[in-house]
Amino acid sequence: IGENGAGKSTLLNILSGIVQPNAGRMELIGLDYRPQSYHHALAYGISRVFQEQALVPNVPIYENLLIGEEKSFSSAGFVQRRKMIAAAQRIVEEAEIDIDVRRKTSSYDFSRRQSIEIARACLATSHLSGVTTPLVLLDEPTSALDRQDEEAFFRLMQKMKRRGSLVFISHRLSEVIAHSDIIYVLKDGRLVARIDDPRETDEKTLHGLMVGRVRSADYYKEARQLSVTTHPVRLQASSLSRKGVFDNVSVTLRAGEIVGIGGLLDSGKSAVGKAIAGVSPPDVGTVRLNDGAADLPDIIRQVRKGIGYVPAERLVDGIIASFPVAWNLTLASGSDLFSNALGFWNRRREISETERYIRELRIRSATPNLKSSSLSGGNQQKVVLSRWLCREPKFLVLDNPTRGVDAGAKEEIYGIIRNLADQGVGILLITDELLELIGLSNRILIMQRGRVVTEIAAHPDSKPGERDVVSWMLPSENAAAARPDTSTHHTGILQ
Repeated sequence: IGENGAGKSTLLNILSGIVQPNAGRMELIGLDYRPQSYHHALAYGISRVFQEQALVPNVPIYENLLIGEEKSFSSAGFVQRRKMIAAAQRIVEEAEIDIDVRRKTSSYDFSRRQSIEIARACLATSHLSGVTTPLVLLDEPTSALDRQDEEAFFRLMQKMKRRGSLVFISHRLSEVIAHSDIIYVLKDGRLVARIDDPRETDEKTLHGLMVGRVRSADYYKEARQLSVTTHPVRLQASSLSRKGVFDNVSVTLRAGEIVGIGGLLDSGKSAVGKAIAGVSPPDVGTVRLNDGAADLPDIIRQVRKGIGYVPAERLVDGIIASFPVAWNLTLASGSDLFSNALGFWNRRREISETERYIRELRIRSATPNLKSSSLSGGNQQKVVLSRWLCREPKFLVLDNPTRGVDAGAKEEIYGIIRNLADQGVGILLITDELLELIGLSNRILIMQRGRVVTEIAAHPDSKPGERDVVSWMLPSENAAAARPDTSTHHTGILQ
């Protein structure tokens, strides 16, 4: 464990042969180990789940599971696809993933694709190469998993521990404590602690070791939550629908209000956020911003009216990793803030604004001209957030804004969100993190299968419990027995 930029992913890069160390030595099963490439590391039985997904989306799942192993399924120059499909099916069955390996990878949601990548790293090597003692490197594998896939992953982890070893990186300290045998803590590229019995530690202690300070009791800044009942309505989304994704969704957002949207991964909550921001407009419905006209949302028009959008999949939709930090930060403002009417670019302002947000958001190791790929995932996320902060937005749609971000950086981002609310910015918060959803929101909308099924009040002095919220996320046929009497929490069903 460690903060973003502590060196965790770099350490895994060395172990998996992607980066060569400047000094030191490694041993694997008592023998000298010097991998020259990732392929070389695979030959030793070391495989990896990367922080960002590394699947080819437009090929069948079985090809992704067995990529690089085609020679094992070739005869007289022809690939024996039936054998590949059968081998892939054995892998997903052992991993307890209910999928058709013949389907195109992109046809499954983000969580299920993450499960596919985990299965490949954990099982493909031992299934195909006969490796008896695999070492699996897991870089934040659970950050994109829904509850069902997460449970299957931890069962797979227990299976793997009986035959090999795992290095597990996660920002969710509770699961690190629950599933680790030894915990190493990195800070600023150095090993600062080793905990030999995780049962004797707690999240507060680990947080202090990681960031050099004790985690605040008011982690979600709940004491700063505004009362917004008299604030003007700034955003009104009415009867938004997209066939097969979400239906008849309406959302009201007041100045300074944080409205959370929760639900399972198939609930449609992220699609609603994209619709309101105009990224993927709905088939029908309108969005009214301030006192303007109620229109079908369009991304260019929404940005000009003051909406910002932070996507869930950072490297897919949020950032161009091969471009410099300054370029990514100014990406949404090329037509106004950083160029004049004649189209001439204001390089001086671009550099000064980038340096400003590097300081204010503490984007570690960043400079304006540094490639964004050189930053850790959490610091890349801060660059995406800075892109909208420089525009002084009136509304923000945040989809999992702290995914892949460590506990210290999360606390900083929560402070930024509260500051924006203080300035009258309306925030639509879509998140898979249950405590984040509860702690930050004024109100919580719960979605099931594309519909809003309830609204739960989340006053700072009477926050709903996790069980209350989760029970509404589950389909009614599964949740009736689990659902408590929430008459004191929810304010009615939104049709």
